[in-house]
Amino acid sequence: MFTTPILLITFNRPDHVRQVLIEIRKQQPTQLYVCQDGARVGNVLDQERVKQVRDVIDEFVDWPCELHTLYQEKNLGCGPGPAAGIDWFFSQVEKGIIMEDDCLPHPDFFKYCEEMLNHYNEHPNVQFINATLYHNRWHCDASYGFSRYMVTGAWAAWRETWQGVDLDMHTWDAWQFRKQVKRLTNSTTEANWWYWKLKEIQSDTSKKSYWDYQMQMHLFKNEAITIHPQKNLISNIGFDAEATHTHSNDGRGDREVYGVLPLVHPTIVEINHVMDVDCFGKTRPQTAYKNVVQFMYQYMLRSRGVLHVLLMKYKKLKGML
Repeated sequence: MFTTPILLITFNRPDHVRQVLIEIRKQQPTQLYVCQDGARVGNVLDQERVKQVRDVIDEFVDWPCELHTLYQEKNLGCGPGPAAGIDWFFSQVEKGIIMEDDCLPHPDFFKYCEEMLNHYNEHPNVQFINATLYHNRWHCDASYGFSRYMVTGAWAAWRETWQGVDLDMHTWDAWQFRKQVKRLTNSTTEANWWYWKLKEIQSDTSKKSYWDYQMQMHLFKNEAITIHPQKNLISNIGFDAEATHTHSNDGRGDREVYGVLPLVHPTIVEINHVMDVDCFGKTRPQTAYKNVVQFMYQYMLRSRGVLHVLLMKYKKLKGML
């Protein structure tokens, strides 16, 4: 039996859930949490597939375990949906593994996460355990190395890691945050990119699309250290027509997975800044840069609009004097 709690985040892809649950079932976890976003309004296909996902869960969770479910009746979206599930999970457990329904793990993934959670349980700065690697390997002598960057999909962390993640980020000072990212990464390019991403999130009133950018910024703010395995442990099978964002494989999907056990621990905790530069490039899709440029353009237009209104008010006031 596997005693580390696992959260499975699902929506409307029963075939993906089936494949991932088969791997989870091999571990026989004693605690399994499943959260699922609700069907989108008026989407009949959603309603059917949401039910199919629940049927798959009922069929495949057939070992002795505590099964906890959070099934949303309404669709929260790609941002608030997973965030609500992670909130719920960490309100009940101190530490655990989080898996999205399109992340197919190597069998070593589970023991790797469990050992990392126990090994760094008392370390104040190590706060996030990655498992997906978009490089051929993380260059290090031990079984894993250290970073400032996280990769979601399938990961592990502690309750304290998640506490304070804010989807809106309205109270954040973007310029101060930029200065902190520059200090941590020693990169003006990265600092500028994250500055504009924060401004974009603060101007987004719907918050329907993402939660992971906010979590990465939260890790920057806390000066957190993350762990990357030397070899990739997760194959993302979600780059297909059923995906919300990733309809075609851009090189990050269906990657080979490798074993990492038994683990060889490094002697010191030290950030690999060279690998982080590559990690930043691999985990930030090129389309995101276009989004930032579009936001900057819209921001300038809005600023011009405000200035125009102020100018009109000034002229009107001047005429009254």
